[in-house]
Amino acid sequence: MADTGGAGTATGGHIRMDVLLWYLRLVRSRSQGKWLAEQGLIRANGTRVVKAHHAVRCGDILTVPQGPRVLVLQIDRLPWRRGPAEEAMACYSEPEDRRASG
Repeated sequence: MADTGGAGTATGGHIRMDVLLWYLRLVRSRSQGKWLAEQGLIRANGTRVVKAHHAVRCGDILTVPQGPRVLVLQIDRLPWRRGPAEEAMACYSEPEDRRASG
């Protein structure tokens, strides 16, 4: 079976950046997620992302622009679908060091 980008909630899996952004409801479409990733506007663990197929795993820290603000997210578990907002928000949190300084 081919990897379509959806990894479920397994901690050893990964998911494509464009799919993750769409599943987490940070963008309105997967193509918008692809564009955002390919523009180099996202960072994963401090490294600039330039490919939509960049693999994201549990524990990764993402920096994602959202209009005038920048979100810093730690991926706690991988989503398996684009569900309701509450389900999407349960997949990430604000990193510990960011909470202490903010």
